[in-house]
Amino acid sequence: MELMVTIALVAVMIGIVTPNLQTFVRNSRLASASNDLLRGVLQARSEAIKRQAGQVTVCATSDPEAAAADLRCSYGAFTGWFVFVDADGNAQHGAAEEVLSTGSVHSTVTVDSDRAGIVCFNQSGFAAVSCNGNAPTENVVLCDARRNTQVGNDSTARALFIAQTGRARVSRLYSDVETALENLSDAGASEVCGESPA
Repeated sequence: MELMVTIALVAVMIGIVTPNLQTFVRNSRLASASNDLLRGVLQARSEAIKRQAGQVTVCATSDPEAAAADLRCSYGAFTGWFVFVDADGNAQHGAAEEVLSTGSVHSTVTVDSDRAGIVCFNQSGFAAVSCNGNAPTENVVLCDARRNTQVGNDSTARALFIAQTGRARVSRLYSDVETALENLSDAGASEVCGESPA
């Protein structure tokens, strides 16, 4: 009898804890992905200021696990990215150009971004108006299967804003994520994160 009561209590506890644990894991993946991408953007800016030569670029790549010499900008969503010293300013990584860091998001995280999936920083720390003809990304939204669902004042998604002054920030406020999604729409970009959860 005692064993049956114990098993029943364990089953109830598992039923209570499992949904909360799943939400915690999802939130952790989103926070990690958005903060890692923010770190890459801030690193590119600070290195450009520090080096005072040429520009430093962060760009999307379809293969962030490639060897440093083989990394190429894919000009897409930031599901993977790398930061490099763009010595010749052509907005594409050359085999001899130094790679400073790489990053990627978990397979359950979706990334929507506007423009070309690249940001170039000059010696003053400002984001270039053009990266060799490619319009720089200013808005990135990261989400999972919950998409942009409001929870109090917050969203289940995350928004990354990159200003032309070079300043960047991540927000989980629902109003900020909505603004980022509107900016994506205005730029003609896809808005998977803005769709209703399936």
